[in-house]
Amino acid sequence: MQKTEGSESFCHSILQLEVGKSKALANLVMGLASQQAASSVTAISLSPCYHYQYSSIADAINALHEAEPYPEEEKQQARLGLEQKLLSLKSSYLSKPFEKFYLLNTDSSSLIRPHTPTLPERTHVYVANNRVKGNRPVDIGYSISVVGLAARRPLYGLAEPAWDLPLSIRRLGIDSQGHTFAAGQVKDLVDNKELPFGGHLSVNASDRYYGSPEYIAPLYEQPNLVNVIRLTNNRAVWKALSVQEREQRRANNSDQRGANAVYGVKCKLSAVEQWELPPDQETTFGVALSNGRRVLVQVQAWDNMMIRTKRGMNMKDKPFRLVSVRLLDAQTNQPIFKRRMWLGVWGERAAELTLEEIYWSYRQRFDIEHFLRFGKQNLLMDSFQTPDMEHLDNWMEIVSL
Repeated sequence: MQKTEGSESFCHSILQLEVGKSKALANLVMGLASQQAASSVTAISLSPCYHYQYSSIADAINALHEAEPYPEEEKQQARLGLEQKLLSLKSSYLSKPFEKFYLLNTDSSSLIRPHTPTLPERTHVYVANNRVKGNRPVDIGYSISVVGLAARRPLYGLAEPAWDLPLSIRRLGIDSQGHTFAAGQVKDLVDNKELPFGGHLSVNASDRYYGSPEYIAPLYEQPNLVNVIRLTNNRAVWKALSVQEREQRRANNSDQRGANAVYGVKCKLSAVEQWELPPDQETTFGVALSNGRRVLVQVQAWDNMMIRTKRGMNMKDKPFRLVSVRLLDAQTNQPIFKRRMWLGVWGERAAELTLEEIYWSYRQRFDIEHFLRFGKQNLLMDSFQTPDMEHLDNWMEIVSL
């Protein structure tokens, strides 16, 4: 690990944490950051940055947090307290590549544990399996939800390393619903007074898995949070009725029963060419892809769009900006891909983002996938073997550090 003023001060701040074995913990973080060739957690002790015996690795992991002293109803709060404590440590090192806002990214991944029968609450999780034709892409283990902070600037034609700083890594319980769980995780970060996200414009980019009312509705209440979420091409959205159109609908209702109408014309995303609804805003700009090819990005936006209320989550008072993104060949001006990419932008301050900023916000969402891959390949995120679920959660916090 290259010694810099920032890394040295960060390791000194770990020593000030009110946790057991803080010196061994600081050494473990330094060893993990420097020993990238380690094939197991124990092999970190071979790093020149690790000054203790290998047995102290287990001591540092176990002492970070123990739930046994707490009553059953307080164990979850104690775990959240540890996360808050570590977030306070990280708060001085947060990156802000966009001048106007902080960019958060949300995603999920799997920890495969098929041969650990003593670990409780394991369940079926998704895992990509292309090795054996016909195998189903499932295995036994845990799902984790990760919220990270984008750490590189949007660049035109230049490349910076893709990197995302993990702020919160939580393991989903066997009864947890992914959308609701992730929404609560983001809400905890925004509500944290020691972090800047609640008092400053913040954008949270998520893939199409999170485009559900269970995820959107709880986060819509955050005044400074804007969610940029990809939408599937087979969805339908509705244009919100204006005040005059609502009054006209009410006047045409002879018996005056029922609530005021909210949803106007239905728009299928797969049939955008058939819409009789021109975009409210449009822009085109040039970018360079990762392979060096220069293309044009055509972005169109429709304001005051709606999705339907589902499963008790009211969406009638939560309009959003619908954004279409197409990549065009710089020479022929023809679309490179057959389908458009659709984004939904929810939030009270959504109108403050330009179309270009919305595009870059979602494009840099993929940086969190780079972190997940790097975390498993280089930071041994899924290599810690333990029969204790509490220690597994502790290891996720150490990887985050």
